[in-house]
Amino acid sequence: MDTGDHETRAPAGPPAHSSRPLPRLNRIGAYAGGAAALIAIGLGTVALIRLPGDTSSSPRSLDAITVASEPTAVLPLSETEILELLDRRPEYGPLADAGRRTGCLAGLGYPASTRVLGAREVEVNGHPGVVLVLPGTATGTVVALAVAPNCSSADTGLLADTTVRRP
Repeated sequence: MDTGDHETRAPAGPPAHSSRPLPRLNRIGAYAGGAAALIAIGLGTVALIRLPGDTSSSPRSLDAITVASEPTAVLPLSETEILELLDRRPEYGPLADAGRRTGCLAGLGYPASTRVLGAREVEVNGHPGVVLVLPGTATGTVVALAVAPNCSSADTGLLADTTVRRP
């Protein structure tokens, strides 16, 4: 009869699930990858630590990467004509809606409370526009802005601008 007292022997060698040493080429690749990562970290750190004065730049560099825009247009109204708009009722044309006009002013950087002193439809370099006369930043001045008829907070379509001194 069998009493169940059997001795089990451990298999010879390491267990099948244990890790094995990497082959030589794999170890070399791992060392080379680690060294490349350390070099990249070192170069990146040096580049980030450099003072801003170390980078050569000039205003011309911006010109090289931007698309050339149309030449700055001249407002088709004389100073006298602009000042005459102050004495007339504003003719907003496509910007007659107050909400649309407020959005246009916001896109131009003016607060919603900005009072439009005068307005008139014009043509600037063959493009239709609306001249908006606003209070100037300096005392005794007004700013005349020619904007596209579809002026909005997202796209003002600024065609021309000028500052005029009030008499």
